[in-house]
Amino acid sequence: APQTIDQVDLYGSSVRLSVDAPVPATSNRSSWRALARRTWWATAGADPGPVHCNLPFDEPLVGTPAELPTLDDSQHAVIDLGDPFTDPGALPACGLIIAGSGIDDAGAVLLLAEKLGWPVLADPRSGCRVEHRCVIAHGDTLLRSVGAQNDVEMVIRFGALPASKVIGEWVASSSAPHVHVDPTAAVNDPARSVTHRVRQSAGNYANSVSALTEPVDDQSWLDRWRRADDAVEEAFAVTLGAATSITEPGVARNVVAAVPSGGTLVVSSSMPVRDVEWFSARREGLTVLSNRGANGIDGVVSTAVGVALSGVPTVLLIGDVAFLHDTNGLLGLDARGVDLCIVVVDNDGGGIFSFLPQASALEPTQFEQLFGTPHGVDLSMLAHAHGLPVLEATDDLTVGLAVEASMATGGVHVVLARSNRSENVAVHEKLHQAGIAAAAASGWTTA
Repeated sequence: APQTIDQVDLYGSSVRLSVDAPVPATSNRSSWRALARRTWWATAGADPGPVHCNLPFDEPLVGTPAELPTLDDSQHAVIDLGDPFTDPGALPACGLIIAGSGIDDAGAVLLLAEKLGWPVLADPRSGCRVEHRCVIAHGDTLLRSVGAQNDVEMVIRFGALPASKVIGEWVASSSAPHVHVDPTAAVNDPARSVTHRVRQSAGNYANSVSALTEPVDDQSWLDRWRRADDAVEEAFAVTLGAATSITEPGVARNVVAAVPSGGTLVVSSSMPVRDVEWFSARREGLTVLSNRGANGIDGVVSTAVGVALSGVPTVLLIGDVAFLHDTNGLLGLDARGVDLCIVVVDNDGGGIFSFLPQASALEPTQFEQLFGTPHGVDLSMLAHAHGLPVLEATDDLTVGLAVEASMATGGVHVVLARSNRSENVAVHEKLHQAGIAAAAASGWTTA
């Protein structure tokens, strides 16, 4: 069909390369081979990333699928171990690793942390938030303490910054050297706090340094972090366990725990991704993905459908506004043959804005009109209109049980968890204060 939009350079500077290919023909095989080499190098070379190929297909528009090649990361250069931030002998005792999304080898990062005796603040999307003695799940809460861990002597960050504003601000205010390890040329440094850059994959860097590193004997630095993190985890479990109604942090914790081993959790932006980062526990066998779309709330349902089409049991945790912005993703979903559980946190609007200064700066009616944006849509009826079964949860535990039942049954299910935006702010504050108090009681240093 004729295209009604210009698809040339559709993604602008977001891709490594954009090509508009000619109509395929036997006579131009050589140009196609050259194009294949060029696009492959752009997507998997020294600065790997997405490539946009606008390809005209010959009728009848069908073909035979083939296996994708496996990328061998060893083709890239080995790091130079002559600098202080890559020389194991020069690495300090009191260091900190931040593991964000985009890590290719979580095991290598954790091995490096274990040898160094350093804690790892692990974003769930990093693949590092597993049952490992170096992993810290609740760094956001720990770093809310006044003057928390001013004795950090070096920060090594792999991948993107976590969603936590607290962690980002702490890194920006720290005087410790900040090493960013990333294989691309992208500058992921909003606070301009990075002092050294290593253009390598996380796996290459971690394995190279680990190979020359002897395990440390003194574990006191790591033990202090882990004691505090365990105390915060217990405080969260007790506080949320006493809740008699739905809480958004409790929904996030129960969803993370309920995804079957080997499954994937797709997390929407705004509060869902933050609640998973702040409050979920360590666990094995889980892949966590997220997609901001153009501005955080579009295309999230379709992303989860795409993940589920790979054959992996998939759970989507999404807010109501993001759910509404991609209802087209529900069309025909009941006939797609996928195993997908969609958990919708329905607080009738944009919950994240209740945490921001606008909530107190504006008169309530004006705030609701401009930021709260209540939609008033019956999401249960909307899901039923697409032929999807719906369960309306009554508490946090019910949400987890519904996810488990959906995964056991197979197919597509929608779980609705209704909450209140104003009460949600109070719940978050209560949890953070409980966590801070528990950490302090464990001996967490705040000076």
